[in-house]
Amino acid sequence: MIKEKIESAEAIRGVACLFVIFSHLSLSFFPSLHYFFNEPTPTQSIELWIHNSPFAFWYSGTAAVYIFFVLSGFVLTYSIVNSKDPIQKIKAMSLKRYPRLMIPAFVSCILLWAAYTFFDPDSTGMTSWASEIGNVTYPSLQHALYEGSIGSFLFGNSEYNWVLWTMKIEFFGSFGLFFLLYMMEKKKVLYWLIPIATIALCFKVDYLGYAAFLIGSLFYLNKKKIPNLVAAACLILGLYFAGVHNDSTSYQWFYNLLDDHTYEILNFLSGPFIVISILGNQKLSEMITNQLTIYLGKLSFSAYLSHLLILYVVGIPLFGYLTSLEISYTLAALMSCISVLLVTIGFSEIYFRLVDKTAIKVSSKIANLFTKA
Repeated sequence: MIKEKIESAEAIRGVACLFVIFSHLSLSFFPSLHYFFNEPTPTQSIELWIHNSPFAFWYSGTAAVYIFFVLSGFVLTYSIVNSKDPIQKIKAMSLKRYPRLMIPAFVSCILLWAAYTFFDPDSTGMTSWASEIGNVTYPSLQHALYEGSIGSFLFGNSEYNWVLWTMKIEFFGSFGLFFLLYMMEKKKVLYWLIPIATIALCFKVDYLGYAAFLIGSLFYLNKKKIPNLVAAACLILGLYFAGVHNDSTSYQWFYNLLDDHTYEILNFLSGPFIVISILGNQKLSEMITNQLTIYLGKLSFSAYLSHLLILYVVGIPLFGYLTSLEISYTLAALMSCISVLLVTIGFSEIYFRLVDKTAIKVSSKIANLFTKA
C-alpha cells in the first residue's frame, strides 16, 4: 500500500509538471487563454471559451506548484515516519535537502546563461511574455551562478530560470516541516504543532505555499481511505479550483467574495483537494498511475527546470521558421508547442541521468559523511 501511494504521488507529480509546461506554452503562443489581449497574436474563440469555462485546469502552472508542495510534504513525512530512526532520518534529510535541490537548479542557470549569451532567437509575432525570456538585467556567468545556488533559495527569484521562485518555498518549507516533525518525535504530545502552524500560515496569502507543505504532511499522518463518491467530488472540486482566473465568468461569484485574492486562494485549495482525492482513494489512484505518468513523475524536476531552456532554443526559433513559410499562426504555434513538449521530455531524460541523479548521489554522500556514528 505504501509503495502504491508513493507511485501515485509520482504519477500526480508527472501530470502536474505537464500543467506547468502547458501554462508557459499558452503564455507564449495563446495568451487569450489567460485573457491577455495586448499581444501580436490572434485571438481564437475557443481560447475565450476555455478561459471562461471551468475546464482551464490543464494549463494552470500555479495550481501545479501547489500540488508539488503538497506532495513534497506528503513524501518527506512518509520517508521520516517509516524510517527505523526518525530523528536520525530528519538529520540526514536536513543535510541532503540543499544539495539535492541546488545542484539541478545551479546547472539549469548555467545552461540558460549560455543560451542567453550565445543565442538570440527572433521572437517577432510572439507574446511579450515569451519575448522577455533571456532579458536579464545584469547578465553574467557570476550572476547566473549566484541565482542558481543562493539567490533563488533565499529570495525566491531568478532572472535566468523563472521557475526557480519555488525553490525558496521548497527549501524553507522542508526545514520547517523537519523541525515540526522533530518536535513531534521528541514529544508525541506536540503533534498539534503541525495543524496549528498550518492554520496560522493560511491567514496570509504569501505563506500558502508553506501551508501546502504542512497539509501534505498532515494527510500522511492522518491517512484514511476516502469513499469513491467523496474522492470524485474532491477531485472535481480541485480541478475546478485549478482552472480559476479572476476575470473568468465561471469564477465570478468567488471573485465577488475574495476579490483579487481569488486566483491565489483557489489555486492553493486545488492542491490539497487533487492530491488527497487521488492518494486517499484506490480507484482514482489506479486510474492515474501507469508507466507513462510514473515515468513523467521521475523526470518532473528535470523537466520543470529545463523546459524554459527548450522553449527558448527550440520553440521560439521553430515558430519563427514556420511563420516564415507562411504557415497559419495557429498551426505554427501548435507545431512549436508539440516540439517543445517532446524535446523537453527527451532532454529531461538526459538531465535526469547526468544532473538529477548526481544531485541525489552527492546529497546522500554528504548526509552519510556527517551522520555516521
